Amino acid sequence: MTENTKHQQHHPRLGIEVLSGCNLAHLTDEQVRELKESLWEHGVVVVRQQHLTASQLEEFARQTFGDLMFGGKSFTLDPDISPDLQSRYVAILGNPKGFTSEPVGKIAWQWHNDKDGVPRTEGLEMNALYVVMLYGVEIPPEGIDGQPHTTEFLDMIEGYNNLDRSHQQQLEQMSMYHTPPVFSKQPSEVVLPKKVHPIVSTHRVTGKKGLYLGSHTAIPVGMEDKPETAKQFWQELFQTACTRTPVYSHVWHPGDILFWDNSQVMHRGTPYDASKYKRIALRLGVVDNSCL
Repeated sequence: MTENTKHQQHHPRLGIEVLSGCNLAHLTDEQVRELKESLWEHGVVVVRQQHLTASQLEEFARQTFGDLMFGGKSFTLDPDISPDLQSRYVAILGNPKGFTSEPVGKIAWQWHNDKDGVPRTEGLEMNALYVVMLYGVEIPPEGIDGQPHTTEFLDMIEGYNNLDRSHQQQLEQMSMYHTPPVFSKQPSEVVLPKKVHPIVSTHRVTGKKGLYLGSHTAIPVGMEDKPETAKQFWQELFQTACTRTPVYSHVWHPGDILFWDNSQVMHRGTPYDASKYKRIALRLGVVDNSCL
């Protein structure tokens, strides 16, 4: 799918730096409030110059947002990776064991929302505030395009606001099934629990309306038996939003911890040459318990 959109490293809303000079392992109650208020307001925020272990990152997430984290059921330490990089609910993204000729993280190069665990969790609504934090421990100096290594974000509140009013009204009457691409290749006899979500979602804190598209495997209600029609609908809607809404590219620096609110933004990773560079990023996702 081709794109015709503007990329920018400075965005009027996304990517604001917060809590300059702080240590996330030792925040005051006031700093926690500042972090969360900034995240709900801006959708993507960054805290720089951090030095945390994976266990400290997990404990920070639990103290700040709550206990509802996905993964970690069969966690065991990998003896070939530093224990400081490992914890039950923390995933290591990149090539922590060294250079490899295989593409790393290819599935994340597609635009998506990180809410794949939500439809499989009983009693959890699809518009729950699922926050992802990604900690850049070791960053490649460039992507495969020769430019600084980035993660890209699309403001879905702005995307909704940029649609024609008649298109907004049409979408406000529609819903989608969230079908995560990471599970889409399972055998056909495996039936995943599906939850329907409105295409136009109202944020639980700010009350702002935004598009919630899931990923390219999402299926609009009424198109369950028409996979090609469903795919075309999603692609055309995403392309319309993407061409009218600038993409924010966060340029990574070692020590950055990037937070994003999946109720407000879509994102994708960008490729780097894993045969030349090492990348270590610690990822953790948590549902904010104050809005359940």
